Amino acid sequence: MTRAVWILATCVACATSPTDDDATGTDGKDDRGTSRRFVEVNPDHTNLTFRTYIHRALDALETHDEELANLTARSIAAGHVRIDELADLTCADFERVRRDLPDLALTADDYPRLRERGSPVTKAIAEQVDGYMWSNRIYVSRSQEPLRLAATLVHEVNHVINRSEVGYYDNLPTSAFVHEYRAFHAERVIDPDFYEGVNLVEHVLVNYELDRAQVPANVLDQPLTPRLLPDADAWRSRRVADDPADDHITADCM
Repeated sequence: MTRAVWILATCVACATSPTDDDATGTDGKDDRGTSRRFVEVNPDHTNLTFRTYIHRALDALETHDEELANLTARSIAAGHVRIDELADLTCADFERVRRDLPDLALTADDYPRLRERGSPVTKAIAEQVDGYMWSNRIYVSRSQEPLRLAATLVHEVNHVINRSEVGYYDNLPTSAFVHEYRAFHAERVIDPDFYEGVNLVEHVLVNYELDRAQVPANVLDQPLTPRLLPDADAWRSRRVADDPADDHITADCM
């Protein structure tokens, strides 16, 4: 993983590719239904297969014995975050992904190709990240098992409550390390078996290509910082309206 993909992405530990679903329509996501359990980034572009995919992860969160899982499910149900697949990146968020994944050599002309069935553009992005966020928008790849998707959602919600799209860049590479370690710690709480035997400090440093020598020793020794729980206090402090507007993004895909 290159330095460019530091920002706000759940890296793919074992790369998987999205699969075509069995929904009607040319792009597999267009029945225009709705869910009472989560809010989509683009509710006009949806289908039952995708909603069921998210619902199974929410089931895993709601029945989990960790408070972190239950609070994450409640936060999603309350609409504090919006969830969609990588194929539904907004134009501005696609521009951010292009910036963060330069090795993919994506162009503005690739944006309309995101929603094609079996899109090589969406597949290429999904091979790099399981999840991506900006502001309160969370995008996920389409081929994760329910518990892994649940853990990915916890990871990305943690970024949201900590306003990582701002704090990530405060003091690189230390700030990136702190934000990712915290999110991966939360993810590991939900799916500990997946990280059995994994040193999270090394995992973050290696996968995000962070220079250990530039991260203070006391941070490496005690990397975990608030906030971990997406509880009422966290959401009272998290004002999405204060997030940077998208109008400063030069969106050639418009």
